[in-house]
Amino acid sequence: MAGRKTRSTNEILVDILNELAEHTDSEHGLTVKELSDRVGATEKTVHAHLQLLEAQRPMSRTVRRLTAADMRQADSADARPGWCMEPAIDVAELRLFGDGLALSRIDEEYARESYDRLRVLAGFAGAHSQGLRNIRVPRPYNREFLSNVESLDEAISGKRVVSFRMCDYAVDGSLTLRIDSESGKPREYRADPYQMTYRNGMYYLLCHMHGKNGVAFAHVDRIRDLRIVEGMRQECPLEELHAPDGSLFSLADYLAERLYPWTGQAEDILMHVSSLSCIYDWFERPSVSRVDARTYEVAVHADPQTVLWWALQYSDNVDIDIVQPQSLRDAMAAVGRRLVERYGNSSGEDDV
Repeated sequence: MAGRKTRSTNEILVDILNELAEHTDSEHGLTVKELSDRVGATEKTVHAHLQLLEAQRPMSRTVRRLTAADMRQADSADARPGWCMEPAIDVAELRLFGDGLALSRIDEEYARESYDRLRVLAGFAGAHSQGLRNIRVPRPYNREFLSNVESLDEAISGKRVVSFRMCDYAVDGSLTLRIDSESGKPREYRADPYQMTYRNGMYYLLCHMHGKNGVAFAHVDRIRDLRIVEGMRQECPLEELHAPDGSLFSLADYLAERLYPWTGQAEDILMHVSSLSCIYDWFERPSVSRVDARTYEVAVHADPQTVLWWALQYSDNVDIDIVQPQSLRDAMAAVGRRLVERYGNSSGEDDV
């Protein structure tokens, strides 16, 4: 056509890829004619490019033509034949990634932009996703959070040492730097970072704090002034850590033994419970047997302090009887006495 700019082969190919990536999946295709109209190229040219993409699998993603036989096996009510590109992620993965963004306590605009980038990877389903709902900027919001995550990931991969300051909460909920009681200045920490993990809706760094023993949790949302320390060797590399029994330290086991971010020593715990929901929702590998029609015996290896906190949250509607160890029974009894002392007087006058 006169006056029409001639497009290069690469431009046409990129446009076809974009159309397939954003508007097709394994049950929703685009015909050669539809692609021809969208990218402004002849059907012959589009078909030749499609055959090339089918043979080369761009970005390790399958490009193929959906047939009538595929349509008969499709689950979607609006399935349509044509050419498609296999999505990089499916709808379930998109939803899980989106929920992770919504829970991550990051800036609302950034979360929505990130989700929009994920939607492209889900193809047709992503384009028709409703997006993130009911999210808001967390308060307090640490504007260094995302850069901290990036730097920590780099330090973990490179087995580097990091330096940072921690924040506490002021009365109004804002973050204020933690002050060293001796120097009167913001306290600086150095650590060997091992892994970042979500626990109970918060993001934590699992690390070794210099000058301390063992493993610690640091609340990533409350880290400020983080930097990678150049030229310093880790004080306690992960591969040199050992469990109490002398075996190699396992981060997965360490996290499984702690229902909350706490660094006490895990012990064998035996208990009787009236419901298994509270067991399998929290404990990774419990040993369970039935005692009678209403009671189960459960054995776990866990941090007693975190089991105490766990048991308290179910104490109003689930029967939980700690059988062993005696030290945990004593701790439960002590908490119970304090609760009775505080709340035994319904008027609350003794608390004023």
